[in-house]
Amino acid sequence: MGRNLVFFATIFLCLDLNLARLDGSLTNLQDVIRSTSLKYQDQVTRGQVNRFQYINCGHPETDVFNLTSLVISPNPIQLPGTATISAGFKFRVTARSPIKLQVDFYRYVLGSWLKIPCVAEIGSCTYDDICEFLDLIPVCPHQLVEAGIPCKCPFEQGTYTLPESKFVVPFPILPSGDYKIHSVYTNGESPGACLELYFSIA
Repeated sequence: MGRNLVFFATIFLCLDLNLARLDGSLTNLQDVIRSTSLKYQDQVTRGQVNRFQYINCGHPETDVFNLTSLVISPNPIQLPGTATISAGFKFRVTARSPIKLQVDFYRYVLGSWLKIPCVAEIGSCTYDDICEFLDLIPVCPHQLVEAGIPCKCPFEQGTYTLPESKFVVPFPILPSGDYKIHSVYTNGESPGACLELYFSIA
């Protein structure tokens, strides 16, 4: 169950990168997600996210970022709905700009993994420096602020703990099926982290 957090970390990051471009009246990330879900709730199919599994494909002893504990409930998660997440993680050294993120997003189709292209900066995309996008977020989620966890660069060296916190999960934006996300972070010339996530939407 604990491995589910990686899914939300990736999803929230993608939301951050795109919501940073909004200039509307909503300034809180969770308010934007909640508003969007309510706006389209009668036009979309409800679903569930389940069958989570993730693999640390990097080198924890040298990577800048390491997950140390992960817990999420309920399982499965209803979409749209609310998820309760707690986590622990640490930065081995301070992570500063540029932080590059390469995401390869796949859907399992007819016995093989089909790569989903990058469209509107969502999908199999490369972000040369996520710090530039995160700087545009006007207000960090209050769950992170209350826990003393930064949502913008730099990410100072140290250990961070997210106590049980509720997050709004929007309506499913993907069709039913099995998915894989392979994400690689690099901090300048240093390896940041490598995570591979598997999940299903029903």
